[in-house]
Amino acid sequence: MKDYRIKAIARGLAIIAFAVCLLLSKTGAFTAFPMVKIGMSIILILVVIEALVEKSFLGVFFSLGLMACLFQKEIGLESVSYAIIILAFVLIGVGFTLIFGKKPKITVINNGHKASVEGVSNAEYWEEDGNFSVDNNLGQRTQYVKIQNMKKGDIDNALGSLTVYLSGSTVDASGAQLDIDNGMGSLSVYFPKEFRVRFNCDNGMGKINMHGECNQDETQPLVIANVDNGMGQIDFYFE
Repeated sequence: MKDYRIKAIARGLAIIAFAVCLLLSKTGAFTAFPMVKIGMSIILILVVIEALVEKSFLGVFFSLGLMACLFQKEIGLESVSYAIIILAFVLIGVGFTLIFGKKPKITVINNGHKASVEGVSNAEYWEEDGNFSVDNNLGQRTQYVKIQNMKKGDIDNALGSLTVYLSGSTVDASGAQLDIDNGMGSLSVYFPKEFRVRFNCDNGMGKINMHGECNQDETQPLVIANVDNGMGQIDFYFE
């Protein structure tokens, strides 16, 4: 599992736990179980530290907004709705990002040579000896993959929007395997219509759409696509 997927799961569990605590707070459960409130504070502090390490102002202030909701009465905001508190902290985070934030780097590794360029998302692309890997964390990204004798490929998208074009690529005579993982984002993959593809799909609460048909000629090498979709949407195109 990719590092960013582990972080996303941890953050998701923290937010779910916080939501449960918000509901329990209305029943007086915090009075009977103060450790629940303390535990949530510890989780949010860890998230803030992680966001500071990653220099994510939005992550820092979103977490601080959740903490403000948790201690709403103590800081004198009991008359303010949760939605207003969260919105205010998110807007502060956006403001800090616009003032101090930098464009994230895209790391490109090709045949052992590594370089970083300015981009609009946290992404990485790697290609060598019939293998390739495309990772996208946040933001919007389009990646063109032109690889000869493709054997293995990894396509991972977390919360952003990723479009991958495989046009111009060829498949190794022994076939190829694609591992496609989409979290809560939007993923589009364009296959050449000459590709013969077999899909093994594991879909959670998201949606997987097929557009067009793959090659049915059994004399052609087979591409096995192992697809894992969480709560996002995946579109596969054959053209």
